[in-house]
Parts: sequence; structure tokens; C-alpha cells
Amino acid sequence: MTRQLEDHIAFLEMFINNVNTLTAKLLKDLQNEYGISVEQSNVLAMLNNESMTISQITEKQGVNKAAVSRRINKLLDAGLVVLEKPNANIDQRLKFITLSKKGKSYMEKRKTLINDIAMDFTKDFSSEDLDQVRHVLEVINYRMTNYSSKLS
Repeated sequence: MTRQLEDHIAFLEMFINNVNTLTAKLLKDLQNEYGISVEQSNVLAMLNNESMTISQITEKQGVNKAAVSRRINKLLDAGLVVLEKPNANIDQRLKFITLSKKGKSYMEKRKTLINDIAMDFTKDFSSEDLDQVRHVLEVINYRMTNYSSKLS
């Protein structure tokens, strides 16, 4: 591996850690307001675009099913998620977890906090700069997704 590539990988690792740290700090008050943990907030973020089963959440979070079940139960108790039974064409034993109205409200507030800081950080970037960054991140995301699917 070349020295330049090693430097880029080290930077990317530091960047990801900084994003995670900043996100944790940004969301701390909101999570406290809703009485949820970082892990529960991450579950809500996963459910923002689609309903999922406990098994799907377990796989994405990389933790055991019991831990995810506890998170879901706390989110159910807080009124942030609801359980939905599938339609007749799907195994009726499966239960899909989806955001409740309160969960959607949490996600809107979360999105606003993150968008506001992202706008501030990128306010002096040209649209070409933003397009270039997005393109590179899309390529990396595509490759990560493909690699991750091979590990399943």
C-alpha cells in the first residue's frame, strides 16, 4: 500500500470518528428530550425510510437480537415506534417496526439539527465542489454496500 493511500485511509478513519463525535454531541439534548439512548436513536434513523423486522435491525446494527429487542421495547414504551403485521402474502409471524407520529417528529428534529450544521460547514463551497464531494462519497458508499452484502 502506498504512503499516500495510507494517509487517505487514516484521514477517512479520523473523519468518520469526528462525524460520529459531532453527531453524538448535536443529538444529546434531543435524545434526552425524548428519553432515548444513542443506540435507540440509531434504530429510529434506520426506520426513517422503511419498516424493518427485529432481525433486519439486528443484522444492520451488528448486535445480538436480545439487545435489539430491548431497544425496540423501550421505543415502543416511549411511543416512538409501532408494530405492524404484514399483509396476507407475507409470513404472519413477522412483525414490522415502523416510526410512529412521535418517532417521525423526532426524526424531523434530528434532520433539522444535522442539516443546519451541514449547511454552516458547506456555506462557502461552490455547487461544483459539493457535486464532486457527493460523487466521491456515492462511489465509496456503493463499494461499501457491495462489500457488506458479500459479508452477509
